[in-house]
Amino acid sequence: MNISFWRRLAMLAASLAACTAQAQRPPMLPPAFLGGMPGMAQMQSIVMQRHQARTLLYREALEELRKNPQAADVPGCPPVATKTRTLCIRRPAGQAVAAAEAPGVSSVTSHPASAEIALPATRRRLAVLFGNNAYATPIPTLSTPIGDVEKVAEVLQRQFGYETRIIRDAGKADIIQALNRVAEESGPDDSVLIFYAGHGYLMEETRMGFWIPVDGSTKTAANWISNSDISKLLQAISSRQVILVSDSCFSGSLTREQKISASYSSKSQEALRHRSVLAFSSGDEEPVSDEGKDGHSIFAWNLINTLQAVHGSALGFEIYRTVHDGVHKDYPQEPQYGGVITAGHVSGGEYLFDTRQD
Repeated sequence: MNISFWRRLAMLAASLAACTAQAQRPPMLPPAFLGGMPGMAQMQSIVMQRHQARTLLYREALEELRKNPQAADVPGCPPVATKTRTLCIRRPAGQAVAAAEAPGVSSVTSHPASAEIALPATRRRLAVLFGNNAYATPIPTLSTPIGDVEKVAEVLQRQFGYETRIIRDAGKADIIQALNRVAEESGPDDSVLIFYAGHGYLMEETRMGFWIPVDGSTKTAANWISNSDISKLLQAISSRQVILVSDSCFSGSLTREQKISASYSSKSQEALRHRSVLAFSSGDEEPVSDEGKDGHSIFAWNLINTLQAVHGSALGFEIYRTVHDGVHKDYPQEPQYGGVITAGHVSGGEYLFDTRQD
C-alpha cells in the first residue's frame, strides 16, 4: 500500500472526526486495522461512518421531511402579469419537452435516426457556478468549492468561450433566482452549464436528493433544495444544450433517470439534434470526498484537467469517462452521468464541449 493511500485514509478519518464532533455525538472511531495495512473495505467503512455522522447532524430536518416530504419545495411562479415577492420557480414557456416516460433507470445503447434538420451554431454559451464554503455551525465549512468554481469558470471562459457567472456562498434564494434568470434570458440555440459545489444529502427512505445551501439548517429543511425542484429549474431553461455538474455528497440520484453509455452518440454533430438535459455528478449515492488535490476537490481537479486537455470538441460522456477513471483511482466514489428525463431530456441528445468559439 503506497503513501498516498495512507494520506487519503488519514484525511478521511480526520474528516469523520470533525463531522461527528459537529453532530454533537460521542466520537465514532475508525475501525481497527487488524493484521496490517488497511484496504479499500476499511476506507469504505469510514466513508459510511461519515454518512452516519451526517445523518445524526441533520436528524431534525430529516424528521421534518418524513412528516412533510414537501417541506423544502418551492412553488411555481404565477403568470408574468402577476407580481409576487415570494420565492418561486419559473415555469417552462413554449419549449418542446420530452414526453413523459416511466420512472426508473433505462440503459441507452443506441438512439433512433434523427430528422434531417439544420444545425444552428450555438448563439451563446453561459455557465453559472455556485461555490459554497461558509456554512454556519454546526454544518461543517468546506475548503474547496469557491476555488473549484473559480478555476472551472476560468477554463470554460478561456478555452470554450463561455460567459461565466460565479455565485459564492449561495443561499437558497440566490440559487433559485440565478437559475430563474438563466431561464428568462436563454434561448433554444444557447448552451448552458450549471455547476454546484457544496453540501448535499440523500434521504434513504425516499431516495430524494437535496442541495444544502449556505443558509441551510440542521433543524429544518425549509432552505434545502430538492432534486425535484432542481429538475423543474432545468426544465424551465429552453436551451437545447443544458448540463448540470454537481460536486456534492449523494449527488448521483438525478443521473439515474436515464443512463448514458459510450455508444449513446458517436458523432458530435448529433449533440445538437435533440434537447439535451444532462446531469454529471461527483459521486453516486454515497458520500463523496471533502478532501482534495492542489487545493481542489478530487472531482474538480480531474474535471479541470480533463477540460483543459480538450482540443476541438468532446461529448459530455467522454469528459465523464475520463473524470470517472481519475476520481475512482484516488478515492472510493463513483462519478455518474445521465439524462434528466423529467427536465425534458430527449433520448439521443448529448452535451457538446467545443473549443471552437463561434
